[in-house]
Amino acid sequence: MAYTHEGTSDAPFEAMLLDERVGGLTAETLTPIVRQATGNPTAVPGAWAIEPMSGGWGGAVGGTALYRVHGVGWALVLKVLYERPDEPVDAPVYWKREFALYRSGLLAQLPPTGLRPPTVYATAEFPEACWVWLADIAEEKPHWTLDDYHLVARRLGQFNGAYLTGLPIPTAPWLNVHFHNRLLEPLPETFARLDEGLKRPLIQRALPLSEKEAILAIWQEAPRYAEVLTKLPQTLCHNDAFRRNMFHSDNETILIDWALAGRGAVGEELVALVAISLYLDSALWADLAQFDQVVFDGYVAGLRDAGWPGEARLARLGYLCAMVLRGLAGVRQDVGMLLDEHNPMLRQREQDLGSKEAVADFMADVRRFRLLQMADEARLLLVP
Repeated sequence: MAYTHEGTSDAPFEAMLLDERVGGLTAETLTPIVRQATGNPTAVPGAWAIEPMSGGWGGAVGGTALYRVHGVGWALVLKVLYERPDEPVDAPVYWKREFALYRSGLLAQLPPTGLRPPTVYATAEFPEACWVWLADIAEEKPHWTLDDYHLVARRLGQFNGAYLTGLPIPTAPWLNVHFHNRLLEPLPETFARLDEGLKRPLIQRALPLSEKEAILAIWQEAPRYAEVLTKLPQTLCHNDAFRRNMFHSDNETILIDWALAGRGAVGEELVALVAISLYLDSALWADLAQFDQVVFDGYVAGLRDAGWPGEARLARLGYLCAMVLRGLAGVRQDVGMLLDEHNPMLRQREQDLGSKEAVADFMADVRRFRLLQMADEARLLLVP
């Protein structure tokens, strides 16, 4: 499905109806960007097409649209961030954070590791939205091995380790501060109404009644895990580093979508890589313990590469505590999803797994690993 600048379309393009600015792109706007992308100072766009792209897992937050804009010999990605009125700049998913981060130049100062941000050619600001023009990146490794996960985790460790060993952590007001702690804020109502949800068979499958008391006990312990994250060594975290936000090769890993970036504890960076990868890569379920260990070992190796001398136990504790908080937030997400038959994420998971019951069973399996098992290990590490 593509929209061409001559005004023709091979199918109805609903996204264009939502954003006339995108449909009204001109050669005047595109020419300087195309010249940057091609490295040709005399290049002109010629005819071009605009195609919608699907976003990463985080697209569920809403307020973002992606387009591939391309012509002969060139291609660009346009990311449109739509304003969410009255959202404070310190909100966990602040709509303008990524735009502000690219504009600030902070990402151009990242330490020289095998991990880098995407190439940004231009930005633009409008009353209702912000635009970011990005390089169109080809996926070199559609299938990752455990060695790939280890290498990605190592690069994340090198990135975090640079800030643990002296590089100043940015303090802009729009950056996140302890993103995983903020996930607790909307949860009291979810747990107060848990019994009501458990009257429904699907919710009982996703949150087995036999595990209800264990889950509630973890909820009562949540402030302790959050406090630990504030006391551990601090670094700059991307907070959303998982496969769909990474273009990975043996030479480098390009990390996109910095909308959740901010200050966090050592180890927190691994949460998205492990937690969301389990939703996207079924092969990882063959040996969860091995996957967990491979990723953690890679991360610690990266910290050592950066010269961080701290105990690996501290990184493990940051990872576990943040994973538990993410797991508690997952209870709210899963209950809400199963109660909403029109939820697009539920429909996609149902298509992938075959039935709503299978989706609920999968949620229960994820929860046993991400919440119950991680909480048990965190408790052991927290024993004086």
